[in-house]
Amino acid sequence: MDTSLLPQVIQDFIAAANKPDPDAYIDCFSEDALVFDEGKEWGGKTAIKKWSADHHFAANITLEPKQVKQHEEEVIVVFKVDGDFDKTGLPDPLNLDFYFQIENHKIKQLTIRLSKGL
Repeated sequence: MDTSLLPQVIQDFIAAANKPDPDAYIDCFSEDALVFDEGKEWGGKTAIKKWSADHHFAANITLEPKQVKQHEEEVIVVFKVDGDFDKTGLPDPLNLDFYFQIENHKIKQLTIRLSKGL
């Protein structure tokens, strides 16, 4: 999928996630950003840094964008997600919807859910 049409901050998020570059990844978020993942909420860059270290970078997660949708103020990117984590009971391939809310060229809110489409 051509990611060049995505907002720059989402392009930067994908690049930092896959490189991996935790500092560049965190820099994609606003100071008061919120992340919703696995039924939990992380607020602010400090909490998001811990979440990303524990749930993304520790598991060597890779994100492969498969589809993009625009819905009101959200950009929804469907990613094929892989990495070193327990995949028991998960769909194969694992596709997750990332709902991005962007404000002032930063991620203001990110919600991650099991993909309903593709």
